[in-house]
Amino acid sequence: MVAKIYTCMYNYECSSTFDKEMTKVYKVGIVGDGYTAAELLRLMAGHNELEAVCILSADNGGRRIDRIYPHLTGFCDLVCEPSEIERLKGRCDAVFLALPHGLSVPLAIKLLEAGIKCVDLGADFRLKDAAIYKKYYEKEHEAPEMLAEAVYGLPELYRDKIKTASLTANPGCYPTGAILPLAPLLAAGVVETHGIIVDSKSGVSGAGRTLERAAISAR
Repeated sequence: MVAKIYTCMYNYECSSTFDKEMTKVYKVGIVGDGYTAAELLRLMAGHNELEAVCILSADNGGRRIDRIYPHLTGFCDLVCEPSEIERLKGRCDAVFLALPHGLSVPLAIKLLEAGIKCVDLGADFRLKDAAIYKKYYEKEHEAPEMLAEAVYGLPELYRDKIKTASLTANPGCYPTGAILPLAPLLAAGVVETHGIIVDSKSGVSGAGRTLERAAISAR
């Protein structure tokens, strides 16, 4: 999860100074309160150009985020607000969508129309082909015309495009682990393009915070 979220932190160039008075600070909102949102808040606490100003939650409105995730104590004490998109307008320069796959599209449309940059931490904008999206996520993409607009948020490969993107698709943990070592090898032509095997492992937190039978170790 850390590798997955770390990539999105490079949407804005880091300053060489930690004096916020000399650095533009971007106001950031988060939609969702799962593990991805919690890790994002922890990372943002140490980033001198990003300030979390609100977090929207469907289930925990009125609760402080550090009461939901005690490890955020001292990092963030924002109170979760109801999931109403209007709460983000006029307050945020950018919004991270920390939602399950398939839920980000309608929110991204509204936010982009309002001139707010979006980083989707889910899979809704990672693929350029709507047919491939349907094959793997078993649903039709709600706005296939937006797939060409989204920039794949891997700074090691697309840093310049990320800087000016309005819509960034944050890569998943498995693709990040596969692409970073393979990209330079493929570019140099030192490995074959066929027959590549990537053997990846993930902890149970990769399944998210929602209670699922497959993630209950005792069963």
